[in-house]
Parts: sequence; structure tokens; C-alpha cells
Amino acid sequence: MNNNSILLIDPNFEPAESKNLSLLVKIGADTFSYAITNATEKTLLAVYDEQECENGYDKLQERLKTDAYLKLPYKEVKIAAHTQNIIFVPQELFNQNDTVLYTKFFTETDVENVYVQPSLQQSVQTIFALPPTAEKIIGEHWPNSTKLQHNAGLIELAAQIETASIIIDFSVSSFQIIYINRNKITFSQSYQFDNLDELTYYIILIINELNINTKQTNLKLCGIIHEDDEKWNLLAQYFEKVNLWVATPSLNTDILDDMPAHYYTSLLALQQCV
Repeated sequence: MNNNSILLIDPNFEPAESKNLSLLVKIGADTFSYAITNATEKTLLAVYDEQECENGYDKLQERLKTDAYLKLPYKEVKIAAHTQNIIFVPQELFNQNDTVLYTKFFTETDVENVYVQPSLQQSVQTIFALPPTAEKIIGEHWPNSTKLQHNAGLIELAAQIETASIIIDFSVSSFQIIYINRNKITFSQSYQFDNLDELTYYIILIINELNINTKQTNLKLCGIIHEDDEKWNLLAQYFEKVNLWVATPSLNTDILDDMPAHYYTSLLALQQCV
């Protein structure tokens, strides 16, 4: 382990039973994390998290060489991956018979597979592709895995919220944001920032562009943030209703008892994704 990573293991975890377990993987632009769960017994067995990676996919490739837990055979593997090859299409404009049509809007048009991920509201289809090198790595190790876009876990949780809200999931130097207004997800995006000034710029831009009522909108924060740190204090200048957000999973999460519960909200939410 290095100073930016943590591995938590349930002492009762038996790797030999992995064929009955689920692996949840989240690959960010600058992070890499995974969780191992037992869906039958509703238990969280392991969590690995590494922040401040130069590249999440490079870290995946590195961990696949050294991490015995990633090499185990699992009953189910879900992978939420950062990609710039992504577009959101309203249901009424979506053509399910010609998804390749949408690749012209991708950053990389030479992609191997195109994935379609519907939202719970069924009003927007997310069309995305993994970077070619990532497609190769994941295909070799988990050919039957479910591929999801990076914000998939948050979107599943956001679909359950009825009040005007913003969800922000922080890493050390990036954040994912979802805006819910009038019972619908109206905005979803990811940003990287180098300092507090850049974060301030993005927050003000989002507020102004989306015409957000900051007095009436609930701000739910998860990931790498703490009450009264500089990111929290910045957001509290603009929003009146600021709270740390722990979406209680249907899991026994005893192994997280010594960690801030909101750190892994979006990672564990992947268990709810189809």
C-alpha cells in the first residue's frame, strides 16, 4: 500500500468462495477503487481505494498484476468507468437499432463496443464507449462484466430523490455532480480541479448556467470531503442546506466502522445498478 491507498478486509472473508461473490469496480480519471460483496448474506467483505492516481486505467492495470483479490473468479462483476466517449440522448430521439450513429460525438470515434445504459426514469439513454486500451484490459480479465458509466451509482441513488437537490461526490482533485430538479435528473457531469480557485469557478458556473436556487436546493456531499474543510466551507458560502450524504446500502458495512461512512457512497451504490 502507498500513502494514497487503503485496503479494508473482513476477517471472515474466504477468497475460495469468490464464485458466490460480487466485485464492484470504479475507475475514475484520478482514482481507482473496488468493493467485494456477498449479495446473499448482504455483507461488505472488502474495500480498496486509491486516490490521486495519475490515471485510473493505468492503476487498474498495475493492480491486476499485484492484487490477488482482483484475480479471483466472481459470480458478478460491475465496472463503472470514466470515459470521455459519452453522450446523453433523450428517449424520444434514441435509435436503439443504430447506436453506432452516436460515436461521431465521442472524443475517440474508433471504439470497439458501444454501451447503452438507461436511467431509472427511462427518459434519457446514456451511450458510451470505453477507451480502446481500457476495453482491451477489461475484456481480457472480465469479459462478462457489466460496464457502466462513471456516475452510474450516483444516478441510481439520485433517481430516488424527489426534492430539488445537488449530489457531489469528491475525490481529492475531481468531483462528480448530479442536479435533480422537479423530480428529474437534469444535469450530470464530472470535473477535475487543481486548487480551490478552480473548484470555485466550476461551482459558480454550474449555479449560474443552471439557474439554481441555492436557498431551496439541498446539497448532498460524499466522497473525500469533511465538515469544515476548505471544500465544505466554499460550498457553504453558496448553499444554505449542506449535508454529508450516506446512502445506507442493504449491506452489513462493519469493516467501514473506522472510516467516514460517506467516503464510499458512490462505490457501494453500484450494487443497485442493473
